[in-house]
Amino acid sequence: MEIINGTVSFAQCDMHFVRKFGIIQATDMVLDYKTVNPLPFIYDTYQLASFLDLSRKGLFALVKNCDAQYRTITVQKKDGDFRCLQAPSSPLKRCQKRILCGMLNVLPVSKYAKAYVRGVSLAENAAPHTGKRYLLKLDITDFFGSIRFGQVYSAVFHTGNFPRQIGAMLTTLCCKEDALPQGAPTSPALSNLVMYRFDNAIGHWCEKRGITYTRYCDDMTFSADVPLFHVYEKVKSMLGDMGFFLNEKKTRFVTSANRQVVTGLVVNDKVGIPSAYKRQLRQEIYYCMRYGVVSHMQKAHIDGTAEDYVSVLLGKVAYVLSVCDSEQFRKYYQWLKREEMRLLLGEIGQISLL
Repeated sequence: MEIINGTVSFAQCDMHFVRKFGIIQATDMVLDYKTVNPLPFIYDTYQLASFLDLSRKGLFALVKNCDAQYRTITVQKKDGDFRCLQAPSSPLKRCQKRILCGMLNVLPVSKYAKAYVRGVSLAENAAPHTGKRYLLKLDITDFFGSIRFGQVYSAVFHTGNFPRQIGAMLTTLCCKEDALPQGAPTSPALSNLVMYRFDNAIGHWCEKRGITYTRYCDDMTFSADVPLFHVYEKVKSMLGDMGFFLNEKKTRFVTSANRQVVTGLVVNDKVGIPSAYKRQLRQEIYYCMRYGVVSHMQKAHIDGTAEDYVSVLLGKVAYVLSVCDSEQFRKYYQWLKREEMRLLLGEIGQISLL
């Protein structure tokens, strides 16, 4: 359906809804809904199937077999441990992207949430904590896996937004085995929406006490010029009421006498990249420039293609430049871009000879 100048134009998928209520009541229902709700108006499965670009039969089949639509991918983390991602099938992923773009992205996110928000960087998560005497870092155990079906339904797909059947189907399409799957495109946005009330509640509580709070996915950071032990107890209790638990191994109380790091950035005096990270990156690029990318990869036993490695280095340099302006790293970026183009042209040349 379309709404132009207060006039509703119904599509074929809306006809079942229109026949049920009549054209006048159906129009009033849509207009009343849209005056207070930014989400698309979806009353029945005909409209939901159309929104997701599925047949109605295909919609029911996908919802019924949703848990079977995932495959597990194991990724090694920096600390040597492994993270299991649940990758949705192509049909399910397409549906989830439509839900993300057409629904989740139009809903408000707490100002304290800094991850998965367009235009917000790691530096913006770290900057509010600069120059504080005390820093508290907390981590939520199995963050996505701890967000349950009921929480997703209550945060987004409840009866205030959709009829019960539609809300349950949308929630099912975004969950796997009663939880948010880490790997689905909808999970990051849904996690922010589920945490919306918590973020605002603890954020306002902190502001009244002169404490700064931000959350970047499962990483919560608090800073102030007063000790923060009482904050730890408050947060632990609030999260416990929601079914979350703190990863005690990652709980950190850090004073300004030590290096204070927030989501990988040093914040003691100003936001900056750790010197060890920049030193390692400079060394890698130096060897690439002196010996050539391929030769350096061979000597350093780096797997993968030269194109992929250059792309990774470009990302790291761009990350440094997003935090601090550096003439040296700008030159590195320009060299890597030229190297990327040279490798690409070489690959195209080889293909043309075949």
